[in-house]
Amino acid sequence: MSQRFLLLGVLLLYSHAAESKTLLEAMAEMPTLSEAIAIINKDKLLPQLMKTFGFTAFIPTNEALEKYDGAKEKLFYYHLANIPYKAQDLPDDLNTQLTGNPRLYITRIPNGKPSISGWEDYDYYVNNAKITSANHIAQSEDGHEQVFHVVDQVIAPTIAKPVADGAVPPAYMNPDARKLLEKPNLYGLVDEFSITDFEKRVSELDLLDTFAMSGKNTFFIPINQALNDLIDKHVIHGHIVPKEVLFTRTVEGTTNQSMSLAFTDNLKVLINMEKVAGQTEDQTAYYVKSNTVAGDTSHTKGYVLARIVKGNIPVKNGVVHLIDRPLMIVASSIISYLQEVKGQLSRFYMLMKEYNPDMANLLVSKTDLTLFAPSNEAFKMVNKDRLNEIMHNKEKISKLLNLHILNRHLTIDEIIERTTHEEETRSYGRKLYFAVDDHHGIPTVSLEGGGVNATITTPDIITNNGVIHIINRILGIPSQTVYEKLSTDPMLSLTFNLSLQEGWNERLKSREEKFTLFVPSNGAWEQIHRTLPSAYKKLFMGEFPYHVRYILERHMIVGHDFSLEELAALTTNSTQRGGIYSERLQMTRGKIYFQARVKSKLGETTSSTESDIETPSNTEYYIEWNGISARVIRPDVECVNGVVHVVDKVLMLNRDVTVSGGSTGPAAAGMTALLSTLITVAFARALHHH
Repeated sequence: MSQRFLLLGVLLLYSHAAESKTLLEAMAEMPTLSEAIAIINKDKLLPQLMKTFGFTAFIPTNEALEKYDGAKEKLFYYHLANIPYKAQDLPDDLNTQLTGNPRLYITRIPNGKPSISGWEDYDYYVNNAKITSANHIAQSEDGHEQVFHVVDQVIAPTIAKPVADGAVPPAYMNPDARKLLEKPNLYGLVDEFSITDFEKRVSELDLLDTFAMSGKNTFFIPINQALNDLIDKHVIHGHIVPKEVLFTRTVEGTTNQSMSLAFTDNLKVLINMEKVAGQTEDQTAYYVKSNTVAGDTSHTKGYVLARIVKGNIPVKNGVVHLIDRPLMIVASSIISYLQEVKGQLSRFYMLMKEYNPDMANLLVSKTDLTLFAPSNEAFKMVNKDRLNEIMHNKEKISKLLNLHILNRHLTIDEIIERTTHEEETRSYGRKLYFAVDDHHGIPTVSLEGGGVNATITTPDIITNNGVIHIINRILGIPSQTVYEKLSTDPMLSLTFNLSLQEGWNERLKSREEKFTLFVPSNGAWEQIHRTLPSAYKKLFMGEFPYHVRYILERHMIVGHDFSLEELAALTTNSTQRGGIYSERLQMTRGKIYFQARVKSKLGETTSSTESDIETPSNTEYYIEWNGISARVIRPDVECVNGVVHVVDKVLMLNRDVTVSGGSTGPAAAGMTALLSTLITVAFARALHHH
């Protein structure tokens, strides 16, 4: 009996061995891996190794290999580790089969997806390549388990090129960051990628051993063109993130900041990386930012931004990224920074240089300035015809550029601490308005200028004569309808929500009509909530759309897009009411008064007279109805189909929302009285004839 069971076991084992496939055989079942198989089969030793031993293999697709322009000889030795791992079991790093056994680094990022077969709830990266298909099981001819994972990029090793005599020193076969820094020519880091000047400075400061620190670290090394004499020990430490391996794709979409080696009791420098997408993959760029949150006399507090010009160079103790300028060191002026950062702000710099060179001179000579600089991405979102028209008009381009500049030094902390904020720009009579959204404890700062809402994507880039905030839109060239403006401006969200009732605001989408809209701010509605709580509740509960429409149309003019200047001109020849010059405006629903008042030195408002010098800073504008005066707090929010003026009060009374019996609106009481009168007259006439 035992012999029968033994024979059965042998047959089952033979059957299983006959059914199982080797790694190469399993790969052959996937057409997208044919190029990888062809490259492997050209190697004299590799096919036999992959048939004989257990491995974890990371196999790039045909598409990935087509994009790779490096040497493919011996390439796949760097894609093999000699212990089989499923994706969910991968360690933080793996030694490979390439000469010197250089490491692969594994990064796991939760993705919120369900785990179907054990690995789908995480995104897995091998160096900078993402696993797109995992846990393909195979078996060697000798019965060893094999696992392969499909990746979307070639995992490029750092391979030393032979020197003149054809030999590579053994110590440089698997370099750490120090070896790379000492002999960059061995690894092709020459010409535009030369880092010899930085190595010289590191050597002078006796800090080479810092780049040999063990473990898994991230090193940022400036190329030669970027260096200056301000690099000291602390600056060099600010280029190293210890105990973290940060490949570019593994930090996409995150705002996490890592502590640099220059994070001490007195000096605290954080590092983070960001992706700036281009129209094509080749135009996509990655940047690194140093954030000096606590500085000293030699190291200014604030951000410094550098572009990664050659990234993801794996080394024995982590990863190296070459950058186009040193971190922590502020530029001499705003304009010099724009000149240095050739990638992210190049289009704004060229716009200024070509069409308004006087502005460039200002950003060199004047101190304590703040520049809101649109990124290259912002130029893709602007109306091209409108921008072209402005560029070729000297007055308009000056006005546009000045809208992006403040005559004072304004940091992100100042904006956040005041929640909402407004600032005069260098464009005469025009302000920027700020709002802070503290969503999930991470404050996001938005600003509006010239009808355009923008978000600050990179704040507090410090220079010696001011500060730069990178924004994601060009201010002053609106592209939104009035409807879109109301829907996106955080200061106007309550008015927008009200206007949704029965689709009243659909009309505001039309690009064929023109509108002038005095829009109550959120604060104006909050005042109604405090003073007329019952009326507020009725309006916002959504069951009285007629009343909402009645009130909103009191704030709207159809057929004209009046700027504040045009409205102010109407008061020039108007009559005085109560000592104040006013012009009566015909609204969609009724009439209101528009008023211009000049502030006195004590801050009081008086009537505008010919002897007064009216400037945007000493003149206030109001709309008035039934004794309610609403001040224009944000004028001239331009839209493609009109102009919005934000006001601080709602033109409404409690009677606007009075609901009794079957009444359906503020006019219902009047209609009832009229019907009552008609019935009475008819009854009287009937009695008379009788």
